[in-house]
Amino acid sequence: MNQKGRENNKREGLTKTVVVLVAVMIVFAASGVVGAQEKAAGSAEVISLNVTQMNLQDVLRLIAEKANLNIIVSKEVSGVVSVRLKNVNLWDALGAILETNDFSYREEKGIIRVVKLQEILKEQRPMLTRVIPLKHATAEDMKKASQHLLSDSGTMEVDVRSNTLVITDASENIENVRLLVAKLDTGIPVFNLMGILFTADRPLAMINSQILGVGETIGDFTVSEIGEDSVTVRRGDEIVILRLTEEGRAGER
Repeated sequence: MNQKGRENNKREGLTKTVVVLVAVMIVFAASGVVGAQEKAAGSAEVISLNVTQMNLQDVLRLIAEKANLNIIVSKEVSGVVSVRLKNVNLWDALGAILETNDFSYREEKGIIRVVKLQEILKEQRPMLTRVIPLKHATAEDMKKASQHLLSDSGTMEVDVRSNTLVITDASENIENVRLLVAKLDTGIPVFNLMGILFTADRPLAMINSQILGVGETIGDFTVSEIGEDSVTVRRGDEIVILRLTEEGRAGER
């Protein structure tokens, strides 16, 4: 073989060696990437944590750093955490730690936002719509008396023609309105017994800011009896006993 042929063979052998080395480097690089991905996935799924009397915000920062998470913590997030967890799912651990302090989390586009647990519970409660008919009271008056029982997202509409309330809210809030309506929609005015005074001449009672004695009237009711802690008013055969309470309001038939 001449000098030129030997040089060609040498170049071909060098080329093959370079190709083999590159292939080996690619294999190792791929293995490194797979290993890193597996490690990241593992750290994102399972954690172990052991803290004692640690500030909640510091615990969250520790978890965020370890699991490579983006956690936004507001100033209102506070509390002290003592917990020992071993090989626990990250999200289960995060939820348990937060719920212990009346917080929870919401994930939005890869960002974990810590919020009050009550906000999450409100979002999860289904909204219902119920119609409550009224017999005696007007729907407008009843709306004013009961609207404070609704949640921030609840609504109450008035249908004047049918004298009804149309309520949309969580079931427990609607039930609270229904109970108040049942108590107030009786055809009997709401009497507020504010105080009772006994004098040498006669006892007096203050009802709805009016000072009344026995035989005097409030609306179409007449005061028939004043006791130490109660007042009786009558309208025909209807008898209502008003009792002094912490709120000063009563209506007992």
